Amino acid sequence: MIPCYELRTGNIVLVNNRLRRINMISNSETLTDQSLVGVESTGYQDNEAYPVQDVQPVPMSEAVLEKCHFRYQSYFKFWQLISTEGARTEMDIDPDYNLIDYMRRPVVKKIASLHQLQNIYYTLHGKELDFDVDTAVVVDGKLRGAMPNN
Repeated sequence: MIPCYELRTGNIVLVNNRLRRINMISNSETLTDQSLVGVESTGYQDNEAYPVQDVQPVPMSEAVLEKCHFRYQSYFKFWQLISTEGARTEMDIDPDYNLIDYMRRPVVKKIASLHQLQNIYYTLHGKELDFDVDTAVVVDGKLRGAMPNN
């Protein structure tokens, strides 16, 4: 389960072992009510709502970073997200999933899940991190790769 305060619309999470994008969060106002999280349906017809207890994080992995368009730099031994607007990097992440600065010092330690990475990116850049939910493949609760685009 992910605490509601960690979630925001646009986050990608696992619901019933499927990747879903959050489009609504309804926090409980009393102790007896349960908070609900609305997600886009697979066919994008109707939205679906689930108790927050059914929402799980997408664990951080190399497959997640690749799906977010990070590239592993074997010379430097860390992941880089290259800006689409030029040759500069937007984020650098080491093999332990720490966000690092230009001196390779950890700025944020142990990013554990995709929604945390999305929130950090949004805080730093004011825009969503690119991730295509429709082409991602989940096996046993972990992102394993991507379906080929036809």
